[in-house]
Amino acid sequence: MFNSVTRYKNQVLVLSLMIFFSCLMGCKKNLTIREAVYAQNFEANEAENVTAVTGWGETLTNLIKPFHGTKVLGMFNNTLVTIKVYKLPPHNMVYVGFDFYAHDGWEGNKKSVNGIVDVWNVRVNNQYQLSTTFSNTPNNKQSYPDWIGVVVPAPPRGNSIDTLLPGVCAYKDRINGSSKYRISFTRPHLDSVLVLQLNDALQGTNCNKSWSIDNLIVEAITN
Repeated sequence: MFNSVTRYKNQVLVLSLMIFFSCLMGCKKNLTIREAVYAQNFEANEAENVTAVTGWGETLTNLIKPFHGTKVLGMFNNTLVTIKVYKLPPHNMVYVGFDFYAHDGWEGNKKSVNGIVDVWNVRVNNQYQLSTTFSNTPNNKQSYPDWIGVVVPAPPRGNSIDTLLPGVCAYKDRINGSSKYRISFTRPHLDSVLVLQLNDALQGTNCNKSWSIDNLIVEAITN
């Protein structure tokens, strides 16, 4: 009787250990690995692998400017900004996050004879991630945080994280002349090079309205 009980306990112990190690191996297989591959706050005046071309074909050279005690990549109007990140490790997803500033008189979903006046886009490796609008003017709603035309428009400055920022030109004397947003997303990605493109179709001059970014982070994710 004693031997039978002992044998039974040993079998239970062995089975329990097998289940434990099986779970442990399974957990390791499903472990998500995040690796930072790019981080830039532009404080060192560096804009490596960044290009900015206006709608008139002009390649901009002075890409980093001071704003409210920090330095940002900007200020842009009717410009395509391309940021390339090379030598990503093997991965199947990417995370991209950055601060976005809408400066001065953005008019959100306001329409003109040429369509919506203040469209802003994000693309990753030539695939659209977001096409939206922002508004700093009380009478004009915006699309952000959603796509243009997807849902009921948001109020001006909707989902912003700071609205008490000075403008840079037309609204430079206002304490709420710029709005700050934290834009981030995760999406499938396999290539060793990430091409992030930000562009606008702003109507008006650079003094009327412009945009900039800061604190850009890119992570390669494996899961």
